Amino acid sequence: MKRIFIVTTLFFTSLCSLYCYANENHYETIETNLSQVGYFSLGMNGFVGRISEGEVAVIDILKSKSATDIFLRIANNPKATAESKLYAACGLKQLGKLNHNDVKSIFEKEWGEDVSVLKADILRKEKFKYLYFGILNHGCM
Repeated sequence: MKRIFIVTTLFFTSLCSLYCYANENHYETIETNLSQVGYFSLGMNGFVGRISEGEVAVIDILKSKSATDIFLRIANNPKATAESKLYAACGLKQLGKLNHNDVKSIFEKEWGEDVSVLKADILRKEKFKYLYFGILNHGCM
């Protein structure tokens, strides 16, 4: 009886370990993809009315236990696009981790950049700083 208990315990422990490992890899892939998005878009867009890949990624990351760390890595990543940094700001705002001090420390490089924004089915350029203040004051979701 004791042997069955030990074997069962080991079996479930290994299953939990495999699940955690797979889950961690899933979030790494989402983080990598979000870091490379080419436009910023919220809500239903396009002719068909779809949610952007970036917004879907933010929603997925918010389910993670390490969501704050993931968004901060994207925000501080020098290779991440300015659009992805806006999505990171959305996630941080949703988690209550975004404030006025973050502008200078995290988003200083992108502050004056133009960002590609998709609204409905129109792609246009807007300034990072205006979009950032919109996120800071009103959130994203």
